[in-house]
Amino acid sequence: MSTLRARPGFVLPALLLLALACSRQGPDLSATSPSTASGGPVQAQPAPISPPAAESTPRSALYTPAEPPPKVDTGIASVALDDVVFDTFRGGYIPLSQATDEEVEELRDSINPIYEPRYGSAESGEWLRDADLVIGYVSQDDAYAYPVKMLNLHEIVNDFIDGVPVLVSYCPLCASAVVYSRELDGQVLLFGNTSALHESDMVMYDHRTGSYWFQVLGEAIVGPRGSPCFHR
Repeated sequence: MSTLRARPGFVLPALLLLALACSRQGPDLSATSPSTASGGPVQAQPAPISPPAAESTPRSALYTPAEPPPKVDTGIASVALDDVVFDTFRGGYIPLSQATDEEVEELRDSINPIYEPRYGSAESGEWLRDADLVIGYVSQDDAYAYPVKMLNLHEIVNDFIDGVPVLVSYCPLCASAVVYSRELDGQVLLFGNTSALHESDMVMYDHRTGSYWFQVLGEAIVGPRGSPCFHR
């Protein structure tokens, strides 16, 4: 089973560090990042371009994927497919074992992830209150803060920070916030949102293999990156 490596991150009051993320897909919000602070992460969203061939200029390697991910191989899974459940956003739920290809595609990224973040200064975060929470990430050179009220709308932020491919993830339903490295086995993965839940926690997918990932543990649970413990 593939597992993402967690990066140092934490939840702290926005009073200590403010930063916003902005996305081009979904609600038009703006991103901020403080350049000198001792506190946390911020990530935001993407604009369509072709995937990069090399990592020589990491920031320019950010892109919004133009094509859908490969179809997930449900024959490889470390959890029961009945336990991966899609939220239809119409008051109903569909287990992966019963979901059609059309339903999986329709629900994918219903909550838009951020692929090409844009940041602003901490001072531009006046729309935040002192009691608002952010996800904090301190890189080699800077500190970033991702407001939870922003992550409630996007849940996933893909970024390169100081040359490190970073994934900021947040599940509003269970309030789990984790910052991961997106590099695995020498490859940089790009993540989206399946709109499914496992154990009431967000299930992500990667664009390279289509595998499904359990957000709170950073583990692949369905598809090529997963462990074949359950078979359909």
